[in-house]
Amino acid sequence: MPPRPRPALAEEIARAIVRVRKRLLSETDRRLSARGESVLAFQALSALRRCGPCAQNQLARDIGLHPAGLSRLLDGLEQEGLVRRARDRSDRRKLVAALSARGRAALAERQPLVDAAVEHVLSPLAGSERRALRDLLWRMLEG
Repeated sequence: MPPRPRPALAEEIARAIVRVRKRLLSETDRRLSARGESVLAFQALSALRRCGPCAQNQLARDIGLHPAGLSRLLDGLEQEGLVRRARDRSDRRKLVAALSARGRAALAERQPLVDAAVEHVLSPLAGSERRALRDLLWRMLEG
C-alpha cells in the first residue's frame, strides 16, 4: 500500500487551530461545570464585559451562538440577575443586553477557573512562544 499523502500545510494549521480551540473549551468546561457553571454563560458575560451593552444579535455573532440559543441563555442569566436586557432606544425591535453588577462579580469569581484552564492548555509553550502565537493570531484576525 502506498504511503498516504501528507496534508497540505493550510489544512494542518486549520485542524490544529480547531483542536486547540476544542481543548481550551473542554478544559474550561471541565473546571466550570464542576461548580455548576457553563462555558457559554462565561463567554456571554465576558463578551458583555469586553464590549459593553450589546444588541443580542451582535452578541450571538461575537460568541458564535445561534440567536435563539443566545436568547435562551440570556433568559437564564437575566433570571440569575447577571445581565439586564432592554429595548434599544434607536430601534425598538432590538434587545440590548448589559452586564449587571452581580454579573461582574460572577465573572470575577469564574475568571481564575478560566485562566487556569487556559494556562493548562498553554503550558507547553514558553513565554516568548506565547507572545509569538498571540501576535500571529492577531495578525490573522486583522488581515
